[in-house]
Amino acid sequence: MIPQDFLQDIAKQHSVSDREMEVLLPAMEGKATKAIAKELNISEVLVRKRLSDIYKKFHITGKGPVKLTNLQKLLFTKYQASVAGEVATARPVIDNSPVVVTTDSVKPLQTQDWQEAPDVSVFYGREAELATLSEWIVGEQCRMVALLGMGGIGKTILAVKLGKQIQQHFEFVIWRSLHSQPSITDLLGDVIAFLSQQQESELPEDINERISLLLQYMRQHRCLLILDDVESILPSSGRFGNYEQEYENYGVMFKRLGETEHQSCLLLCSQEKPKEIESIEGLKRPVHSLPLAGLKLEDAKKILQEQGLKGEEKWEYLIRCARGNPFALKIVSAIIKDLFNNNVAEFTEYETWVFGDFRLILDQQWVHLSKLEKQIMLYLASLEKPASLGNIKEEISELSTSEVIEALAFLKKRSLIVTKSEASATVYDLEYLVKKYISKYHSTK
Repeated sequence: MIPQDFLQDIAKQHSVSDREMEVLLPAMEGKATKAIAKELNISEVLVRKRLSDIYKKFHITGKGPVKLTNLQKLLFTKYQASVAGEVATARPVIDNSPVVVTTDSVKPLQTQDWQEAPDVSVFYGREAELATLSEWIVGEQCRMVALLGMGGIGKTILAVKLGKQIQQHFEFVIWRSLHSQPSITDLLGDVIAFLSQQQESELPEDINERISLLLQYMRQHRCLLILDDVESILPSSGRFGNYEQEYENYGVMFKRLGETEHQSCLLLCSQEKPKEIESIEGLKRPVHSLPLAGLKLEDAKKILQEQGLKGEEKWEYLIRCARGNPFALKIVSAIIKDLFNNNVAEFTEYETWVFGDFRLILDQQWVHLSKLEKQIMLYLASLEKPASLGNIKEEISELSTSEVIEALAFLKKRSLIVTKSEASATVYDLEYLVKKYISKYHSTK
């Protein structure tokens, strides 16, 4: 924090009046215009007028609350120079020349808001994924990146770990979950308030204007905005890539942040790829997506080691059944520890699986499936080997081939089915856990 006597000293050198100083001091502390007006018993209009006069005296350019941020950066830089002895005397040198503040010339004010992001002090593997994402976001300065994969695969943990690793490259880092389905109006208001340091007290009602204001901050500052649980606002079946009713404007925001030039990055974590990503991503474009698979064998073993499990000769089998899904492995490991005396080999003799809370993830996906998609899943679960498109079409003859293909595409992008190549044909199958889930909970329905 800049000492008050330093602020008063340099303010006088720039002819800042006592009344203007009354506004400047609380503004530098991050107080909002409304709070300053109430504290001084004056109107908000007068507060803005005095701040505007101060900006002119310091030759600060920009728009809206960006000018306050630039002034804060300028004064902080001058204070650092004074403390470091780069100024000849303790009294700041008068400098009335115009000032251009850029992120290259001023060290960013690193401000972060992680809300209830999970702790990542215990983290397994993912070195390759971290390197790829870091290169996209920091090296290539991508505007939008999507981290995709089925529930429990570790998207949230990876996104938080990544954010912590690269946070020094950003002035602002914000993590938000869409699990509770906040309206786009509320989300934009929340994020803009944070980026403006609570200076934006009167936001436009029009969504496009709010998005424009967000873009203004993302151009002015280097920001990392992480949105988790994006699938919560995406549709139930039959409308792949669209949005739940009243959430369509999220798509507008994604499209504009992906297509409009700015220096920030929006990182999305989702079980399903938003259609805006599909339409604009590419190797030579600043928009990418990364499908997330399960943990590698050696990394997944660390979860079993942490639980103190025995029967190592069956660890690989257990991990392959879970396809390296860390959440599924943690649940079944706890069961093996409590009921099978830590012995993985004993548990695997029963050729079963215990879902626990992992069932909630699959239940959420199941209820969002259409009748056709459930029909395909039930059919695949009943087979001992994968099925071709022809096999599926014979089973569901009342619908067109295109309808079946669209349903398969939806299931594939939700990580519920896998594709394999056999001879000259592509065949479709279920992941082990998905097949067990359907057989246990839905096969007779």
